[in-house]
Amino acid sequence: MNKVIPAMKNLLVLVFVFVTSVVAAQQPLMIPGNTTLETKYIKADTYQMKWYMMKDKEKHEVARINTKIRPGKTRLSIISSVDVNNAKTTWVDSTITTLKDLSPVRHYSDNLERGVNLKFTKSTVTGKYNDKLKKQETTINDAVQSTYFDSNFLSYLIRLLPLKEGYTDNIVTYDYSPAKHGLLTVQVKEVKSGNYKNKSGNHAVWIVTSLESVKGQVTQTNYFIDKEDRRIWKQEIFDGMQNTLIERSE
Repeated sequence: MNKVIPAMKNLLVLVFVFVTSVVAAQQPLMIPGNTTLETKYIKADTYQMKWYMMKDKEKHEVARINTKIRPGKTRLSIISSVDVNNAKTTWVDSTITTLKDLSPVRHYSDNLERGVNLKFTKSTVTGKYNDKLKKQETTINDAVQSTYFDSNFLSYLIRLLPLKEGYTDNIVTYDYSPAKHGLLTVQVKEVKSGNYKNKSGNHAVWIVTSLESVKGQVTQTNYFIDKEDRRIWKQEIFDGMQNTLIERSE
């Protein structure tokens, strides 16, 4: 019986990927330079999100994510540091795009388990992946056949979409992991109106549901985005096994 459950789970994931891929193929793709992107919402910002693991409807804080949004004359930089409970070092993450059309330029990430350094052009993705646990370094040299966004830019890009009730989209991204790398399509499955409540009051939000592939695993994410200024209030993430919550600090 124990062997059947993982097999069924893998079958369901394959069916899920196939169905979402068919749906995605029927719609136009969102790529850099799309004129519907609402870049007026890009502005300098500094904020903190708290990262929780959910268990039996209770949330357990595991880390704090500190983010700086820095638009420059020609480039947009998003720099994050993650303070993980009981970790000896801080995780660092840096994503740079062009400001003109949000094409990816560079991505750098470093934590206790691995380090990634990527450089993007229109035709190739090059760089290094360092698996610190296995003490193995991999050279990356991927040819790409389409314009694309950096997958690490996705959570910010979602906030710039022309959001409205019933909006759907398919976003072309490049993602790297040892399990799977290359161009992937992220499906914006649903957008609906909602409310988010915290100590400062009630906030009208867009609730954006996306289907993403992270390290080869299909994940559903719900983004709670303020209608007025597009700040992110909360993310609910479910990968089929674990519920994760990322919520803005007050």
